[in-house]
Amino acid sequence: MGVRVRPCGYAFHMKTRLSKSRFQRGLQCERALWLSVHEPALAAPVTESTQWVFDQGHEVGVLAQRLFPCGIEVAEGPRETEQALATTARLIADGATVLYEPAFTHDDVLVRVDILVWVGDGMWDLYEVKSGGRVKPENITDAAVQRYVLIGAGIPVRRTHIVHLDTSYVWEGGDYDVERLFTIEDVTGAVMRIAPGIPAEVARLRAVLAGAEPEVRPGDRCRKPYGCDFAEHCHGFLPQRHPVTALPRLSERAFHALLDLGVTSIRDIPEEFELLTPAQAGVVRAVKSGEPWVDADGLARALSRLEWPVRHLDFETVNPALPLWPGTRPYQAIPFQYSVHTHHEDGSLEHREYLHPGTGDPRRTLVAHLVEDLGSAGSIMHYSSFERTRIAELARDLPGLAGPLEAITDRLVDLEPIVRRHTLHPHTNGRTSIKHVLPAWCPDLSYEGLEIGDGTTASVRYLRGVRGELTPGERAELHAHLREYCKLDTLAMARLLDMLLQQAGE
Repeated sequence: MGVRVRPCGYAFHMKTRLSKSRFQRGLQCERALWLSVHEPALAAPVTESTQWVFDQGHEVGVLAQRLFPCGIEVAEGPRETEQALATTARLIADGATVLYEPAFTHDDVLVRVDILVWVGDGMWDLYEVKSGGRVKPENITDAAVQRYVLIGAGIPVRRTHIVHLDTSYVWEGGDYDVERLFTIEDVTGAVMRIAPGIPAEVARLRAVLAGAEPEVRPGDRCRKPYGCDFAEHCHGFLPQRHPVTALPRLSERAFHALLDLGVTSIRDIPEEFELLTPAQAGVVRAVKSGEPWVDADGLARALSRLEWPVRHLDFETVNPALPLWPGTRPYQAIPFQYSVHTHHEDGSLEHREYLHPGTGDPRRTLVAHLVEDLGSAGSIMHYSSFERTRIAELARDLPGLAGPLEAITDRLVDLEPIVRRHTLHPHTNGRTSIKHVLPAWCPDLSYEGLEIGDGTTASVRYLRGVRGELTPGERAELHAHLREYCKLDTLAMARLLDMLLQQAGE
């Protein structure tokens, strides 16, 4: 084939060697790169939800290999670098034309390419697989460093591609149609535009790893394009209560200006500080006063529109990367559970719920129960736009049930904007999610101590049960925890409504 993989020529230097993941981390933050190599124990532990993302990414990557069948996998793991390089060189010398996870090194950078395809005339095409639904800027730099290494290792690259999921693909059952499930985007042009700068970036980041821990000021880089697992460590200088970073939508410019003033607490922000929005300035005043602010008249007007009994509704959903049920798409949010607290005007409550017990598509059965449990009268209260969006999607996908679902939509009332517009509690720092608002206004209720304390964990664990990864006993225990968590969400709304009615003088 006229191609020879060049040997690396020297032993790897583990403390300075880059990989494509280290390269990406270094582009985002030099300090995070340094810490990941020299002080990895300072990283936050990998959460159950994050591990699920990794696992889904691996499944998507394996499935994408079907786009280029009859390939050969370089099966050595991440701790078998020399063996993987040797296997890759041998396979190419033997005439392999499609390789999965081949390993290459150049300039002390190691990459494992998702898919490499021989296209003739001494050329190869590179395919980087992503489990997302579109090409992102960070995908381009990822592909660019791989191309740099391959060319340096003696592998001529003709074109570079990003393979990602097509979120419009509707699975009809059976084997996934990978030609429709995936979109292949040629990003050669974008890669070539940044290719001249790659060698300098590699040299810069290798120098970072070889030096002392860099001083990097926290900011947007702590969360973009990826949440950093060293953020807690790097933000350790901030107070636990009322840190300035808790201000909603605080700009990096304002954050850095506050740090320049030596201000780390919301309580210490000067009145003359001009880089806050009016809403942020209101939060500062509330935190400094220590007293809740309530617009009683506005609150009374908003709540006067409620029709009793008020039904408090909360969904739990799953959104797997690969569709689990026919008629669904990648990352489509599918409700599998709801809780309803019926709130009577005298303050009494009744609770109903549904949690889909089987492994099949939960939507049709869930909707049938939902319509019955919500009845035909009374406002239906939810928190944020999530439930409204899910109901609209159910009506779209289940046209035979669209009528009852549209009737439900007509009764929906979102509690979050009422809380946001007419109240401000100093303990929330201006945050209006129910996880912040509930303990501030109703301190006797808390999500702490629950086995499941957030919707992402609920989704991941339910999916594991559906996929057969739990024993019957584990699944029964999981369902009990799911019911406890979802029930608290709607109880929280009922308690918040009682509190708001009191504040409004109702």
